[in-house]
Parts: sequence; structure tokens; C-alpha cells
Amino acid sequence: MTIAVDCMGADFDPVLAVEASTIALAQDPALRIQIFGQQHRLEPALKHCLPEQLDRLEATDCPDVVPMDSSPARALRMAQRSSMARAMESEQAAAMVSAGNTGALMALARARLGMLPGIERPALMTAFPVRQGQTWVLDLGANIGVDADRLYEFAVLGSAAVSVLIESRPRVALLNIGTEDNKGPDVIREAARRLSHSDLDFVGFIEGHSVFEGKADVVVCDGFAGNILLKSAEGAIRMLFDSLKDWQDSWWRRPLLQRRMKVLAQRYDPRMHNGASLLGINGIVVKSHAHADAVGLAQAIGLAALEVRRGMLPELERQLWLGSGVGE
Repeated sequence: MTIAVDCMGADFDPVLAVEASTIALAQDPALRIQIFGQQHRLEPALKHCLPEQLDRLEATDCPDVVPMDSSPARALRMAQRSSMARAMESEQAAAMVSAGNTGALMALARARLGMLPGIERPALMTAFPVRQGQTWVLDLGANIGVDADRLYEFAVLGSAAVSVLIESRPRVALLNIGTEDNKGPDVIREAARRLSHSDLDFVGFIEGHSVFEGKADVVVCDGFAGNILLKSAEGAIRMLFDSLKDWQDSWWRRPLLQRRMKVLAQRYDPRMHNGASLLGINGIVVKSHAHADAVGLAQAIGLAALEVRRGMLPELERQLWLGSGVGE
């Protein structure tokens, strides 16, 4: 399997994308990676790759970069030469990963790959670590303001995608300020009414704190609320671990605490949950955090490979074709 990686346009140096690719290759012996970026900026890292790594790592020189402050229209105009567009259009790759401009990525994906039948807008979905396992949340910023139809659409997409990842029927909830039927904006209450009459396993409204209790497998919201929820969770986890490290330095049971903290860090480290799936696109596209490190970016590459292996795209098409009500 080949995954295309856009190395440019993020907050990190492009050489980090090469390092992340080598990590992903080491974790997955059946993987090949195509990296796309400016050759002169990738070359220093490529020179340090082992021959066995270079056998499964192909670099393509792309003169243009989609800046983080670029408009979607500008990204489309420069599409022929940018690393983002060329990675997306790779004929060998089964999926692509980028840490670049989210708006540009969404615009290029819609223009180059098209949308799945009945889907109007794509949505970003990622996994949150919760008390028992994971909960997937969408949208995380691709759509700031949405109507009830779009929330319903996101619920269908999220349920279909997560059913592939957990291989069971997921519980779906709508993020709201309360669990009572009369709480929240009209848009959310109308989406709940529609979902309660659907074939999805809709469990009702869920509040922000309950997301982390694992009361639902899929949590649906607009991109504004989802992005705030994601970044607040990341900030809270960093604060918690910084506080624990300060306590560890002065606590006499330091070795025991170090071992416990290592276990907790592996479970709750945001890097280990990096990678948001752009659902609704007729292809596998994964958005990495713009300031991810090599470990985090490798995680996003691994997510793309997992979605291809699990047949994410055919399953989404199948469930939409079976008649989920999307587009009606």
C-alpha cells in the first residue's frame, strides 16, 4: 500500500515529514510512502535515510507550497504545481496525508476527488481518548456554521466510518449544552428529531464533560464547537501532565510515578491521536495537526493506512447507497 504525504505548508520543517515517514515505514513493513515537497528542503533528511528505507520512500519535487494563510481560491489556482495537490492526485497512492492549510485541503479535495453521493460538505473527524477506549468527534473545523441537514449528514458519515474502525454498530450523540429534549438551539433539536427517526443508534444529546466518559462512540457537532472541544481537551491534558511532572520532581516515589506516567502518556498523549479524517470526500484524506511532531505525523500516516485496509471508502459508499436518508 502506498500513502502520499504532503510535506509542505505546515508549522514544522519539511524534514520532519521525512522523519515521520521513516517512523511509519518502520511500524508498517507493508507500507510505501510518496513524499511531495521542495526537493532542496527534503534532501538533507533524505541523505540520512537507510537504503532499506529509501526502497519504500519516493520523493517528488514540487516547486509550489500552499501557505497556511492561503485562501481556498488561491490554493485551487496554484493546484498544478503545489505539493498538496500533487500528493492528492498521486495515481499510486491509496490515501494522502497533509498538515497544511485546512481550508485549502478541503477545497482541493472537493475539486480533485469529488464528493460521495448525497453528501454536500465534508467533515473532519478524529478520535478522543476517553475513560474506556475512544470516542470519535466530528466536525472539527471544516464547517463553522451548519444547519440540521448537515448535522444529520455528519452523523451518517461518522457512524459509517466508525463502524469500520471499531467493527461494530456505534452509538451516536449530538453535542449540546444539556441532555433534556428542550435544550440547545433549534438547529440541534431539529437534527435530534431527524436522527431519532433514522436507522442510526442515536442515544440523544451529550454534554462536553460526558464526551470523555465514553457515553457515545460518535459525537456530532458543528466545526466551531468541535474545534474548541478538541483544543480545550489538548490544553487540559498538557496542563495535567505538566503539573504531574512538577510533582514528580519533588516526590520520593519518583520511579513508581515515572512508570505510571509513562502508561498515562502513551494513552492520553495528543500525538497518539493525531490525524483527522476528511469524511464525505471520494477518497481517503487525513489532516494532521499543523504543529505535530514526527511521532504525531507518523500516527496520521498510520491512520490513513488503517482506513484503506479496513475499506473505509467502499463502506461509506455502501451505507450511503443503502439509503441513510442523506440528501433527501
